[in-house]
Amino acid sequence: MSGVIVENGEALPSAPVQAFDEGGRSTRAAWERFVAGEDDVRGVPDVILLSWQRSRDLYGVDPWDAAPPRAGGADTTSIRSLLHANVVAQLGGVAGAIASGTDGSLTTVTDGSGRILGSWGGGSTRRRAEDVGLAPLYTWSESTTGTNGLGTSLGRPFPVSVRGPEHWREALHDWTSHGISVSDAVTGRPIGAVTVSFWRSACGPPDGMERAVTSIRAQLREEAVREGRALLAAFMAAAESAATREAVVVADVAGNVVAANEYAHDLGSHLPPVAAVEPTPRRRFLSVELREIAATAEAHFGSDPSWTGDFRVNLLHEQMAFRVSPVHHGGRFIGILLVSTLDADGSHPIDDTSAAAVGEAPVRVVGVHESHLIILSPQEIRYAAADRHIVWLVTDRGRVRAADHGIDNIEHTLGSSGFLRVHRSYLVNLHRIREVGQGAGTGTLTVSTQHHGYESIPVARRHAPRLRAALGI
Repeated sequence: MSGVIVENGEALPSAPVQAFDEGGRSTRAAWERFVAGEDDVRGVPDVILLSWQRSRDLYGVDPWDAAPPRAGGADTTSIRSLLHANVVAQLGGVAGAIASGTDGSLTTVTDGSGRILGSWGGGSTRRRAEDVGLAPLYTWSESTTGTNGLGTSLGRPFPVSVRGPEHWREALHDWTSHGISVSDAVTGRPIGAVTVSFWRSACGPPDGMERAVTSIRAQLREEAVREGRALLAAFMAAAESAATREAVVVADVAGNVVAANEYAHDLGSHLPPVAAVEPTPRRRFLSVELREIAATAEAHFGSDPSWTGDFRVNLLHEQMAFRVSPVHHGGRFIGILLVSTLDADGSHPIDDTSAAAVGEAPVRVVGVHESHLIILSPQEIRYAAADRHIVWLVTDRGRVRAADHGIDNIEHTLGSSGFLRVHRSYLVNLHRIREVGQGAGTGTLTVSTQHHGYESIPVARRHAPRLRAALGI
């Protein structure tokens, strides 16, 4: 083996390979400018630049910190979290196999919060890794440690490689790290990650690393489909016995609507037209309100599986009362079933303390199309764009001109319905954001509310921290 030294019987690179050294110098210079406060840096991969922005502007990570924080206790409050232990164990098997076949590497496995649970590697490599905190009992989430292969890969569907000065912390500039994570197919929350790191080497990710993790992801998706079918079965049983004017909706643990009956569709437009058994399509129908109700139901389910609760839900065009019950599969909580409640005369009850009872109408925006007035609910609007005083409302049915002038007036109307100002000319429905990207060559952010096709809504720098905080990125 040429170009290596042997220390304690272990072969290690004697110096960075030339390609790594040349790239490292320009990246180090870009890192120094960015750490100093510059935004317009060139030649840095998009995934790294976006991570730098989060590390500096959102998380406030000190790039000169010598070590990451110590890990706290594990979260065992959720039944679903306990089930993820099996996935983490499988990731440990993947990490061990990689370590046995990859010389000079340090392989780690973490949980979804970035806590290192185990590490494998030769003695010299492990000692160098321990000096910078690449060891059990340390936390490597991006929010605490900045850009790194482990933390930056968490929750992302693709592998992430961070080389030398691409790391946010200077103490890691001698390392190359390749990370790949696994997330819950329903909630999208990270479960764990495998990372392979090399000291002073630009080695690429080991063969088979991505393939092994893809197999685990496929298992999670198959389980999510089984849960979707169980939710659909619960919905069909409830819909069959429901009264004529009862709305029936079923949602998963993340608040994604899986199915809704005809009466529910008559009242609400942002519901799946057909049952969304597959986990990915049903994410289009996320309700933050249902996610909170599902969390409440899960907490009760742990101590009383027969629990039911009454909630008023704004998922539909009008606020309605629903009886909520948990849905379980194989003894574990997988979602909630909502059936609207009716008075003795067959009408929907009105809560005297609700906004409607005190004379406040539900939030609506009036649009104008070919001399007709169109009444739009917030759920129907993806974003609003100002052209001087004229405001265009972009909906799933196309662009509609707002009857009111000025985007400030539209923001005043929609601000309480999950809309966020991201630019002096743009107001975006947070519930409809599907992608976050980087503006070409500018270092700024863009968002898109489309699943397919191209859309780029600019995010002004001064609005970016609020957007990141609202989206949890």
